[in-house]
Amino acid sequence: MKIFLISRERFEIVHNDIADGSEPALRFYILVAVSTLIASFGLILNSTAVVIGAMLVAPLMTPIFGISLALVRGETGLFGRAIRAEIFGVIAAVTMSLLLGLTLGDFEPTNEMLSRTSPTLFDLLVAVLAGFAGAYALVDEKLSPALPGVAIATAIVPPLANCGLCLALGDVAAAVGSFLLFFANFLSILVVASITFVLSGMARSFGAREKGITLLRRFQLPIVAFVLIAAFLGNSLFQIAQERKMARGIREILIQETSLIPSTVLDGMNFYLEEEEDLIHVVANVSTPAILTPTQVSKIQNQLTLEIGRPIELIMHCALSSNVSARGSIKNAIEQHLDGTFAKSLGNDTLKDIAITEQIIREYFALENALDLNRVEFVPYGKRRLMLAHVFGFRLLSPQEIEQLQTDIRKASGDDSIELLISQVEKTIQTPEGAFRYGWFLGKEGTPDNLTRTRLIKADIVDYFGHDNAFTLVNANATYLDDKFHFLLEITGPELYPVSRIEQLQSLLKQKYTNQVDFYAWTRIEVVHGPEGPLSMKELSAYFSSRQKETLPETIPLILEASRR
Repeated sequence: MKIFLISRERFEIVHNDIADGSEPALRFYILVAVSTLIASFGLILNSTAVVIGAMLVAPLMTPIFGISLALVRGETGLFGRAIRAEIFGVIAAVTMSLLLGLTLGDFEPTNEMLSRTSPTLFDLLVAVLAGFAGAYALVDEKLSPALPGVAIATAIVPPLANCGLCLALGDVAAAVGSFLLFFANFLSILVVASITFVLSGMARSFGAREKGITLLRRFQLPIVAFVLIAAFLGNSLFQIAQERKMARGIREILIQETSLIPSTVLDGMNFYLEEEEDLIHVVANVSTPAILTPTQVSKIQNQLTLEIGRPIELIMHCALSSNVSARGSIKNAIEQHLDGTFAKSLGNDTLKDIAITEQIIREYFALENALDLNRVEFVPYGKRRLMLAHVFGFRLLSPQEIEQLQTDIRKASGDDSIELLISQVEKTIQTPEGAFRYGWFLGKEGTPDNLTRTRLIKADIVDYFGHDNAFTLVNANATYLDDKFHFLLEITGPELYPVSRIEQLQSLLKQKYTNQVDFYAWTRIEVVHGPEGPLSMKELSAYFSSRQKETLPETIPLILEASRR
């Protein structure tokens, strides 16, 4: 093939360049040390750009060309120098990265490191192409001499640096995998570069090729090693392909099953195959409005076992979230596909009805900040379709509001059989002034003077109730509207708080402060009959806590600590 043949002048230039670069001199080892340190820092920092920087200055590819050329031409002197430079260069690279790893001590494996611990047949093919590109660039005088450095160093220095770092972390298996990647690349470059040199006419007697039997004898060991490595990496590639197929199957089933749970999306998953027990451990990360129940997880686990055909242990890591869209938009968020889509219309009727219920309730609650929707559940009950909405808020929904919401849901879904149930927990907020009640706050009229006046009035109210053993003031809420102070007194006692007492309190405070004061008494009937007669629960609790001064301070913290677990 004339395209590969080179002139005598070009041969001498290439031969001299390879011979000089294969010399195990001080400059060679300095470049090995520098490139290894750069590669090690790039691996630790998980920086591809820094790793590429190490590739550009690494000298280890030239001795491989030296070994190839020496085998092609039978030059024992060049072979000895090149093999010595390569072996000691490899030892220096691994040692340098090992010392750096031991010096740094505490560092975590990065993706750049992990990607070089499990070589496959693809890595071998990349090295084959890189070896051909580098050798051909040397042979063809019109190509840039920088090309072999870029092409070959890519496959040489980072695996050796990674090998030393893995040894520093104590992970021998990962270090062996990294070194195997280097060795596979070394053999690939060696064999392909030798073939390229032979085809270019760079035989022992220039212009006359060696006999085929002589070349085969020289290359029999590298060729056998290359075939064995290729077979090993091919098997590794097959196993990886099987694992990816299994991962794809598990992922598809998880997406299918989680899509049946309202507003639940699979964020990611990992799995581990335990060979001894033939058990697959799967951890799935999902975003969901409510923690999944063991029954739901068990159902998905059984489906995985059935579809994959192997026993599976599933753990669902739940991150609480809710899908909220604009008014009238009923879609489910999904992962972005290759076509760019990331949302789709709901196909399941039940999921669609749940989404419509959530949307209508959220739109209604958006009109005021006192109510908040947690989630909506479908509760099958015979032929009835019950939608159970879990709500938090500062006030309770009225029957009229629930009926209107139910009407809107039926109209939007086209299903008149839907019934809306509300499970509501009333929120309370404690302030320095006491419990905050919905609608009772100073609002825009909360000027400094009004705040001061409110606190003074509250202090007098507390003092007024301090002389009454039958009734207890739980809280005093205040608001200022229409140039008037309004107070809601929360009172507990054996009966309704007497109107005469409210009128007396109002008269006293109007005389002291202003005529613009109104009082509302909210009485909760609460009385405990004991040996000493009727008293409030607050008084009874205070009595017993005063008798337990030694044990109570020790017991209560233990109970609170246990409740946090």
